[in-house]
Order: sequence, then structure tokens, then C-alpha cells
Amino acid sequence: MTTQVKPSTPKLIKLNLMAPISGEALPTTQHSDVAISHGLQGQGLIISPLGSRILAPCDGIIIKKSATNYQVIMQVNHGVLVELTCGYQAISTHGVGFISQVKIGQKIKAGDVLIELDLLNIKKQLSYFHVALLVTNGVVKTRPHYGAVRANEDIALVAIIKPK
Repeated sequence: MTTQVKPSTPKLIKLNLMAPISGEALPTTQHSDVAISHGLQGQGLIISPLGSRILAPCDGIIIKKSATNYQVIMQVNHGVLVELTCGYQAISTHGVGFISQVKIGQKIKAGDVLIELDLLNIKKQLSYFHVALLVTNGVVKTRPHYGAVRANEDIALVAIIKPK
């Protein structure tokens, strides 16, 4: 007599992402960039910043950053990609106001400083400035936490992941 074993279905995993900057967390639909507001770059939220440092929302490895330092992409557990994008059309600043603190390939821990911001200079150049926290690659669903958030103290986004 043989026993049939049911194939195990992969369990969903919860990934907590801390607020990368202090401020007011809002839906991505309020972002000026169509790619972000329509979810084409991933699921998540935006934060109207009060702080001047963007921190890693979780542990991971830096896999990409923009030449003008306004964007960082991290790979985290189970292949999930976490993207932090500052501002709308921030490339037009030519990097003025954005100081990267990381390098591609660098391992980081939650709370490590990724980008230093000169908010006075940035707000002179950009009429719209929010920080987008987006996730892609294996994310089934997200649960954003809107309202006031404190950098590296409050969970801003919970990503539900289907491991590969």
C-alpha cells in the first residue's frame, strides 16, 4: 500500500518594511508620476518627508541606484525588490540635494542611511517632493499604513510574498 503525498503549497510570507523617512504616508495614487500613481513601478506608498535621511526599510543588498542619487533599489528576502524613489522628475536636479551613502553590491541593515537629503535645496528645484516606497517581484499584496510615520520606528508597509 502506498501513501500519496499532497504537494505542499508554498506558504505566504509577511515582510515588514519600516518607514524609510519620517513624515506623512499617503497612497501612491497621489504621486505626480504616472508610473508610480498607476502601480507600474510596484505596489506601496509615498511619504511626504519631514526628515532629511532616507533609511533602509529592511535588510538587503543594493542592486541599483540612479546616477543622480534620487533612487535606490534593494534586493531583499525571497527575491523581492524594494525601490525608494525621491521626488518627481528629480533627475532634473542633476543630483544636487541628494547624497548617496551606499554603493551597488553593498549589504545593508534596516535603519542604515541610504541617501542624505538637502530638503531646502531640493524644494527650491522641485515643485513636488515625496519619497515612494515600492515593492515588486513576488509580492502578492501590500498593506500600507497611512498617516504619520517615524523613520525606522514605524512599520510603513507590509508586503505579502509568495516564495519561489
